[in-house]
Amino acid sequence: MELIQLLGSRNKSDFAIYLGHTIAALGYRVLIADATNNSEYLHSYIQIEDNEHLYELQDVEILINTKNIQECVENLSNSNEALENFDYVIVDANDSSSIVNDWPKFQHVFYISDNTRSNITQDIDILNDYVDSTGKTILQRIHFESAYKIPNDYIDLLINNRVEFKLVEDPLEYDDQEHKLRNYMQHESSIPYAKLPKDYKRLLKAIVTELLNIGNKDFEASMRRGPLRMLFGRFKSKEQVTKRNEFTSEEDEVSQDGRTQPRLVLNNVSQGITTESNKSGDKMTGSEKTKEVVGG
Repeated sequence: MELIQLLGSRNKSDFAIYLGHTIAALGYRVLIADATNNSEYLHSYIQIEDNEHLYELQDVEILINTKNIQECVENLSNSNEALENFDYVIVDANDSSSIVNDWPKFQHVFYISDNTRSNITQDIDILNDYVDSTGKTILQRIHFESAYKIPNDYIDLLINNRVEFKLVEDPLEYDDQEHKLRNYMQHESSIPYAKLPKDYKRLLKAIVTELLNIGNKDFEASMRRGPLRMLFGRFKSKEQVTKRNEFTSEEDEVSQDGRTQPRLVLNNVSQGITTESNKSGDKMTGSEKTKEVVGG
C-alpha cells in the first residue's frame, strides 16, 4: 500500500478522482481519504447514510471524515474494510492538516496550484508548514492555468524561494470544460474520463507511469488490453490482490462468478448516442446535442 498526498487549498476533488480512476483502470484498488476541512467529497459526491463512511464511485472508493491515520483505520474498520486491502491511498487536504496530523510517511507528494488569489494566499501557509515539518524543499507541482495569467515565479517569491517546484507536465491551460465535467460528475455520480481534454489525460498518464514505475508503452498496452476498465470500472473482486507492475496478457474476466458485473459510466445519458459520437470529428444533430450531458 502506498500513500499519495495532495497539497494545496484548491478544490482537488475532481483531479483526485480522475487520478484514482486512472490507477484503478490498471487493476489496482484505490481509496481517496477526504481530509478536507469543508468535507468536499461528502457534500459534492457522496450519497450515504449518516452512519456510513465509505462510498464507491465507480472504481474509486471514497472515505469521509478522515483527518488522520487513526480516523482512517477506524472508519474503514466500521465499514468492514482495512487499509491494507488498498493498493493506493490518496489523501486530499485543503489545509495543513495532512502535514501536521498523524499520518505515515507519504511515498508521493503533489502540490496542486492555480492562479486564484485566495488559494495562493492559503497555499503560502501550507507550503511553509510542509517545509518546516518535513525539511524537504523539492516538491512536485501540478498547475492549472486561469484566463488571467500571472508570472510563473509569483508564488516562489511569496514563500521566499523556500521550495523548488518540479512540474510534472506543462501547466494545464484554462478550459471551462473542467467545471462542466466536475458538475456532471457531482450530479451523475459518474466519472467522465473520456471527455477530458488530451492534455489532462497526458498529465494523468505522466503521473501514473511514475507512480507505478512503468513506461509509456506498458501503460498504453495495458489500457489497450483492458479498454473497458475505463468505461465500466473495476472488474476484479475486492478480495483479489494485484501485484505491482504485473501486466498480464489474459483477457479480463467478466461476470464469471456474479461478483464482477460492470456498471456503465455515463448514467442517464441518452441511449441514442453511440460510442462513435465521442470522437471529436463526429457531427451531431441539434437534438443529439441537447441530449449530450457534457461537452460533446
